[in-house]
Amino acid sequence: MKKRTLKYISFGTLAALVVMMMAATVLEKFHGTPFAFRTVYHNPVFIALWGVTAVTGLCYFLANGGGRKFFTMLLHVSFVVILAGALVTHLWGQEGQVRLEQGQTVTSWTTDAGSSRSLPAPLTLQQFEIVRYPGSKAPSDFRSTLTVGTGADARTEVISMNHIAKIDGYRFYQADYDDTASILMVVRDPWGVGITYAGYLLLLVSMIGFFFQKDSAFKQALRRLSKAAAVAAALLVLPLGAQARQPGETPKVLPAEVADAFGDLYAYYNDRICPLETQTRDYTLKAYGKPRWNEFNANQVITGWLFWFNDWQVVPFKVKAKEKGTAKEAEKDLIRRNVASGDALKIFPVRHADGTVSWFSCNDPLPEEVVVDSDHWLFIRKSLDLLEESVRQEDWDQANRLIGKIGEYQRKTAGEFIPSPVKTRAEKAYNRLSRPLIPFMASITLGMILFVLMGFLLARGKAFSGRTVTVLTLIAGVLLLYLTLVLGLRWYVSGHAPFAGSYSVMMLMAWLSALAIVLLGRRFQMILPLGFLLAGFTMLMASLSSANPKITHLMPVLQSPLLSIHVLAMMLSYTLLGLVALNGIMGLVAPKGGPTERLRDLSLVILCPAVFLITFGTFIGAVWANISWGGYWGWDPKETWALITLLVYSVTLHGRVLKIFRNPRFFHAYTILAFLSVLITYFGVNLLLGGMHAYG
Repeated sequence: MKKRTLKYISFGTLAALVVMMMAATVLEKFHGTPFAFRTVYHNPVFIALWGVTAVTGLCYFLANGGGRKFFTMLLHVSFVVILAGALVTHLWGQEGQVRLEQGQTVTSWTTDAGSSRSLPAPLTLQQFEIVRYPGSKAPSDFRSTLTVGTGADARTEVISMNHIAKIDGYRFYQADYDDTASILMVVRDPWGVGITYAGYLLLLVSMIGFFFQKDSAFKQALRRLSKAAAVAAALLVLPLGAQARQPGETPKVLPAEVADAFGDLYAYYNDRICPLETQTRDYTLKAYGKPRWNEFNANQVITGWLFWFNDWQVVPFKVKAKEKGTAKEAEKDLIRRNVASGDALKIFPVRHADGTVSWFSCNDPLPEEVVVDSDHWLFIRKSLDLLEESVRQEDWDQANRLIGKIGEYQRKTAGEFIPSPVKTRAEKAYNRLSRPLIPFMASITLGMILFVLMGFLLARGKAFSGRTVTVLTLIAGVLLLYLTLVLGLRWYVSGHAPFAGSYSVMMLMAWLSALAIVLLGRRFQMILPLGFLLAGFTMLMASLSSANPKITHLMPVLQSPLLSIHVLAMMLSYTLLGLVALNGIMGLVAPKGGPTERLRDLSLVILCPAVFLITFGTFIGAVWANISWGGYWGWDPKETWALITLLVYSVTLHGRVLKIFRNPRFFHAYTILAFLSVLITYFGVNLLLGGMHAYG
């Protein structure tokens, strides 16, 4: 078969696969998951196309002399091995469930196809327990303790989230539970997982070795860039807008010191114990779009709702015109009413006989099993009423004493569950720093100024001066310190790495952008405008999409170190791909010849690690999924679009065989359009397509 034919078949089938996967995610949205699997993912044509792509691609690579480049060849071989493992799993792997009631011995399990199969050994559930975070009702783990086998050969196995049991070629995962039983997923795939993991290992080795391989496209582009000129000039003005005061009569509030003392109390909020200030801030943000109203801080606003409801009822919420009179506005009004009644403020802990603690508002009925002496019961019911009397009389000393009494009661009843003073101060600092409004405006403004100036300099074959580069690097360093502080405080307060949720990952991308400026800005000056722009836009998204970035406990399935590695690799790759897209815009407006070609080389230098990182992140995510819920690939929309993004960008690294990518203008235009796949993967899936990976 001619080399040209092999090339057209391999890249043509790859394009067909990308289109089919795009279509499948849309079909799943409108017709359901079973339809998408039946029509696309499990369709023999779709499966055959993967085989044709892998085999013809490897054959073309070898026929084109690629065998002389060991690590590049190993990279292509690894994909063939991974696809072979997936095919073995699809053809011979089995999945199903087993339901275990406490004390009951079970000898069979039910496959997804509905047939009953024998277990490798009898299973008896000794105990199922929901492990909760200390002082919280939020689950930190689901744990089943089993007896495997009978008689003298019996042994004990503990299965929990991210901890599976392997029994004679079968793997058991904690899948679900109900009122009377633990439900385990059963997977039997003796060969597929091993083959796939071998492919992952080959992939990792080949990606690392690629960067040390002689005469790769990456090294050639890096050499060309090293010979090009590079040093710099320009600066910024940071716009700071004044807050407009809302018209109308000023409602009553507590003095700031009294309101802040109330905010220093603890509350049970978002399934965790936190400073009440965190709740007041969240409610004020939700109601007015800012963590304060005019000159009043969040503690004053919420205590205003509590003690002067009628005054605050006339203060309009921040709602869009289309939201007026809708559920959005009604939700904000309900929150304000719940605060006014005291129902929203769960600030009174009650200790159970077993030593656990539950938190209640002043109006909550206590469960029958909870016994509280009359003095404590009266305190819970009447303390806010007494506080209101002091407020009406403007007896601020008495108000402070009553607030102190509530704090003393909290510490006495739930002292071991209340956050330490250091963690409390950290959370309050985080509350004040977490909304990056000024940093994102400054970064975007500076990035735009630098972007325009860089265009003028490129047109004249010049660069920024060394002094300017130093100043810009220092500014980036300050931004990096701010982002490090925000993410570090969130990590410390929450107790888990900030790698879950849209706010955290957007701030992480901004952190990576600032880090890129500090580390690479002096050598690659184009990183300066691109890094500030990307950092600014990602902080903007963090501010807009998560104006209320609540700290919550991690779901049990997310408590895996593989999650941190997976998210970090994906976010770093998205950050680099964002830089490539911005660089592409500059490449289209730069003069033809040297400038646009140097920008193409810069994109290539960034693309190689970006594509490898998204590849690594995708497959480490597959390993995490296999450990957590029994399947390394489920064609979830976000998984599918991550794979689409990987394939869309991988073709840009084939400039030696796809000659059209040697044209700098086409290359830049392609990288700009390709970034749409990143936007769909991260935002489009969440907003439009759904799936188990979608989150806010």
